[in-house]
Amino acid sequence: MPVYIQSATQISAQQPLCDAWFESPVYHDGKRIATLDPHFADYLSPLLSRRMCPLLKRAIVTARLTLKKAGVEMPDAIISGTGLGCIDNTEQFLHAILENGEQFLQPTYFMQSTHNIISALIAIDLKCHGYNNTYVHRAVSFEHALMDALLQFRQHRIRTALVGGYDELTDDYYIFLGRLGLWDFTYRAATSPKRICFAGETAVSMLLGTEPNEQTLCEINGVEVMHRPSDEQMRQTLDALLNEAGCTLSDVDAVMVGINNNARNDTVYETTLSRLFANLPVIQYKHLFGQSFTASALGLYAAATCLRKQCVPAHLLAGSEEPLRAVKRILLYNHYHASHTFTLLSQC
Repeated sequence: MPVYIQSATQISAQQPLCDAWFESPVYHDGKRIATLDPHFADYLSPLLSRRMCPLLKRAIVTARLTLKKAGVEMPDAIISGTGLGCIDNTEQFLHAILENGEQFLQPTYFMQSTHNIISALIAIDLKCHGYNNTYVHRAVSFEHALMDALLQFRQHRIRTALVGGYDELTDDYYIFLGRLGLWDFTYRAATSPKRICFAGETAVSMLLGTEPNEQTLCEINGVEVMHRPSDEQMRQTLDALLNEAGCTLSDVDAVMVGINNNARNDTVYETTLSRLFANLPVIQYKHLFGQSFTASALGLYAAATCLRKQCVPAHLLAGSEEPLRAVKRILLYNHYHASHTFTLLSQC
């Protein structure tokens, strides 16, 4: 059963709720960049808005607009991936416990502090009683959510699925992750000043379905997740993914990776690129959307948009000043510590 991305909507460090980044990207200078939020009052009532943190507002708005673009009122499933969830609500609840001696606590922060509140609140907003799930696997959370959706399609349990990646970054976690070296974006930065990454946030919703329409971005051919794979296992997994899609590596026009100018992160990508994808153009996206645990969701959205427009702009290509045209297939490769993922997209 073919599965298509029928529509997608993002709120990130680029202009929100549109694809303006494709032709006029916003470049940022700094290690941490705030999300460019839309005017939420245009989409949410004041009563509803004041009870939600920014991340939940972004999830609700992107979900609503994604369904509207595709002309679908109710999805059969809602599946999300998140690395940190509503960490801001969690922190506020814990701070209140410390400051107030466990007295006079606000229940809203507690109720909206769990990771699965994102999918749950979207379902409550849409009055959707279908399949609902959330995956929390750090930087491969979105790929697990996507794989779950594809499994539901293949078992003929659903015909549409709202799949998203959502993450926010608080002051405390920015400092904590900084101590782990996550924001060290100095590797190769001097040679590519406009491609320096930054700490960011993610909010992107996609509607997957079995029927293409006028708004369809691309087809998802498959997702593979590997744990501590050897070089041979990665090659075999890649070959199996391509064979299932009825193509070979020579049919892939480009590979998208999460290069972010962090030596520990990029060395793994460079090694894999040299071994498996030595002759393929390389697409990067984190210099536009930033580093977050679910940044790969924005990467998938960017790759799908390129397939829809049949062009990869030069500002997404590593080491190229010319756009890549007539693109038919893009392979996404993501890694985080011991986990590695392949996602294959193709033109409809």
